Amino acid sequence: MNFVKSKFEGAIITEQGKTCAVVSVQPAMFQNAINATMIIKALLPVFKGIPVVLMTIDAKGVPGYFGRGDLIDLLENVNIKEASWSQIEADIDLNNSSCPMKEE
Repeated sequence: MNFVKSKFEGAIITEQGKTCAVVSVQPAMFQNAINATMIIKALLPVFKGIPVVLMTIDAKGVPGYFGRGDLIDLLENVNIKEASWSQIEADIDLNNSSCPMKEE
């Protein structure tokens, strides 16, 4: 296993009885669905199995999401800026196929 010490911003959101973890990432993470999916899988143990959605903010301040469709639909109705964001540090298990090698 290849553990990488990572720091990231995350928030736990509960809306309409569903809970998910939202993790802020760089926009480049959305360019490769395979990498984004692997990052979500690697983050699941950090959030003890709570479903993870990746989020990025565009130049206009509009959030974009990558993850389960039902959770993205839920997040579209949430003011993400009002979430309780916190700095999270964790050892992320990224195997060789999941780690983006460079920023595009």
